[in-house]
Formats: sequence, C-alpha cells, structure tokens
Amino acid sequence: MVKEIDFKTHREIIESFRRSSYGNSITHVLDQFDEQAHHFALFDKRDNILGVTRVLRSDEVEKFEMMHESQLKDLVLPSARLSLELSRACTIKGSGGIHLLKMCMGINEYAVKNEAEYLITKTGKHLLPLYQHFGFSTFAPPFVSDFFEDKRPIYPIMYRWTTVKREEPEEEVLVW
Repeated sequence: MVKEIDFKTHREIIESFRRSSYGNSITHVLDQFDEQAHHFALFDKRDNILGVTRVLRSDEVEKFEMMHESQLKDLVLPSARLSLELSRACTIKGSGGIHLLKMCMGINEYAVKNEAEYLITKTGKHLLPLYQHFGFSTFAPPFVSDFFEDKRPIYPIMYRWTTVKREEPEEEVLVW
C-alpha cells in the first residue's frame, strides 16, 4: 500500500533509500525541494517500507525540480490546473521493478483524486521504452542532469490523464 508520509518524521529513511539507490552519483541526497514535496512510501503487510518517492505540485511550487536543470531553464510546460512532478523514486534492491510499479500506481491514485492533468518526470534511456508503453511521451530533448555525477542522457517525459474533468462552459437554455 502506498501512503503519504511526513518528510521530517521519515527523513532518515528517505535519505537511506536514496543513498542505497543512487550511491555516490547523486550530488545532493536531500535538497531544497524535500521540504515542499509530498513524500510517499510503499509499505508491505507488516508496515515495512519497500520504497519511497516524492511529488511536487504545480499549485505549491514556483518551478519544478526539472526546471532548475541548467539545460532546461527555458522549459515551458503545458498549462494545466494541476501538474505533478515525480522524482527520487527509490525501492529496496532486488525488487525487479515491481515495487517501483506499485508506487507509480499509488501516485496515479493520488493524481486522479487531486484531478491532476499532467505528470512529469525524467528517466534514463534503458527505462524509456517501459514508460512509453504506459503512455508517457518525451516532451523535450535529452539532457545531462546537474544533480547526478554520471553524465548519461536523461529524458524528460510526461503523462497526460484523459479522465480529468474539464471545465465546460455552461449551456445556454432558452425558455419560450
């Protein structure tokens, strides 16, 4: 089960997952976005944490983390009532990606409940086909992240929910 967790209470666990997943390749294990983000954890039946991730909301931050990348400073996102940025997803080693998939499903529930229109994130080339299979598309050229030491290309990707309720203009009713 995926549940929202408090950053201050779970700071050490979040840091531990990130260190384990990213090793020395990440330049800042914790950063300025953590205080503003909504943090989520995947729990097993015994309440052990199997993975963590965070979400930034466009209605709560001035700019998403991705827009602070030096190569993406001029990035323009589609206008929407609510967009989300998913980042720093980490799971226990050896889960074969199943825990990551379960966390994504939990974030999907959060997004639908909050009527988000877009979810943006970034991925390496090796996972790009998987994301594309689930409906994500690239929306900017690949870039090299300022936040990671390895210099592999990162792909900005986006998902758009088609089930979001759009504000429809009221129909005009004429009475005779």
